[in-house]
Amino acid sequence: MAWRSAVSRFRARHGRAISLAVLAVCLGACSVDATVTVRMRENGSGAVAVHVALDRGAVTAAEVGGGQLEQRVRLDDLPDAGWTVSPWRHTKSGGATLVVRKPFDRPEQVAGIVQELSGPDGPLQKFEAAREVSTFSTKWRVSGSVDLRAPRLGIGADQQLVANLTAERVDVPQVEADLVGKLDGLRVHAVAELPDGERREVSTTVGKQAALAADGESTDVGRVALLVGGLAVGVLALIVLVVGERRTRRSGRRRARNVTRPRNV
Repeated sequence: MAWRSAVSRFRARHGRAISLAVLAVCLGACSVDATVTVRMRENGSGAVAVHVALDRGAVTAAEVGGGQLEQRVRLDDLPDAGWTVSPWRHTKSGGATLVVRKPFDRPEQVAGIVQELSGPDGPLQKFEAAREVSTFSTKWRVSGSVDLRAPRLGIGADQQLVANLTAERVDVPQVEADLVGKLDGLRVHAVAELPDGERREVSTTVGKQAALAADGESTDVGRVALLVGGLAVGVLALIVLVVGERRTRRSGRRRARNVTRPRNV
């Protein structure tokens, strides 16, 4: 197709900007698995991690023309946004994996971090996390959905990429439509891991949607023990008080009887 040659010429000069399109092309007859994990600690902090796995065909497609995967899919700007990026690791089967991770201090930050990954129209929708603390328990919650019913690549949101492709006389909407039609090899997983050991995972493929909902709760045994202990001490003190009061009354009645009892002459 005409746009393929234009993309190839543009890629030779602007490898970084075209990385999204290169990945999308890889998805055609290849397998790409993306796993997004929200892992929360007891205090509400945690991290959002993304694990991407490409099969051999995807790596070969990305490196077509003599390039390298690391050059075609550049992630130089992620560290500036607070992400930790592990280098691409090539597998014995010819595939490759990549892990990126971003920490959060509060559950409320999860929604924004996930949106950085997906964008407003991406497959990860309505993700949120929460932590609720009461007197004797703590609750955690993570929810969201993976929607691949009508996937969008978000090429139009990258103004620089659109401008560069337009300069090459590439029909950007048509390119995106063609690429979306080649996403059959894409599978997205969403995982929630909570401090109480609760773990939920959903997976979906193109044309489908899956909802993620994970709830966990932990009881503060120490506080419960203190309460029970306090109640026990209170009850014991009350019993001692009542018993002592009864003994005092009995002793008083006995002394009164001894005083009023007539003496034998």
